[in-house]
Amino acid sequence: MSYDSKIQSARKVIEQHNFNVEESHKVDFDKFLENLRNLGGTSEETLKAVSWEDLQDCGIPKIMARSLSHIFRQASSGNGEKTVYVSNRKASTMTPTELLERYNPRDVKNAVGGRLEQLSDGKRFIVFTDGKVNVEESKKLLEDLMDGHDELATAFVDGLPTSVYKVGERPDSYADENPIYPGRALRASMTCDQTGRSWDGVSLPVRQLLYLARKETKELNISSLDDAHNAIDKAMADNAETIIRQRYKKASLLYDECSQISQLPTLKIKMGSGSKSKSNNPFGANRTF
Repeated sequence: MSYDSKIQSARKVIEQHNFNVEESHKVDFDKFLENLRNLGGTSEETLKAVSWEDLQDCGIPKIMARSLSHIFRQASSGNGEKTVYVSNRKASTMTPTELLERYNPRDVKNAVGGRLEQLSDGKRFIVFTDGKVNVEESKKLLEDLMDGHDELATAFVDGLPTSVYKVGERPDSYADENPIYPGRALRASMTCDQTGRSWDGVSLPVRQLLYLARKETKELNISSLDDAHNAIDKAMADNAETIIRQRYKKASLLYDECSQISQLPTLKIKMGSGSKSKSNNPFGANRTF
């Protein structure tokens, strides 16, 4: 694992911890990272030397500190690349090529992402090839922006039209949409950020029916967490689709109608940095409840 990968793994562990504890016991990831770097954890090599006691000093609870210490001591991927932390000062001196080589679209809230955002003025310039940043083509588009040219929504790479993205956007950055809280993305393991319960195992038709009942026909009202839990209980039942169709008749009819013309909601949300998530469904923009 590289330095960046280990830091991202630590972020996930801390986010999962924060999801399961009261506010007073949550860990401030940014403060932890600042403490870790001040302690000297600024490269892959120095992370390997970090003990769980060191991590406790950085504000991590004891048991989680042991887990993070194990992550930090893992060997690199074996490609010979040793990454180091890039400070704001260092990023300000790096060339577009150097920045793009260090750019991680899954982790843009750092000096590299910030510098690229600044140079591009928040405009599109990043091109992906086979899921990875195409450094050469992206550099050309970034330099065009720096020279005052307009941004492009589509560029030609090897003669083929290719979408162009802003810092923080990715071609694969879609999340499952919460059926009963339209406009909100489900988190890891399809977990609802309101109830803490997972939708994993609930079929797409059942989720689509609940979505239609909630957003389109207004038969499903979610005004409290108890309402949300009741809806999820229905979705988890053995004969969930039958129960929901019988309970929400208008949604059932609308589902069949949309199915005939291939216009059922996909329940996918486009994720992006610095902007609200957008639902990828035929009914337009969603409201957040």
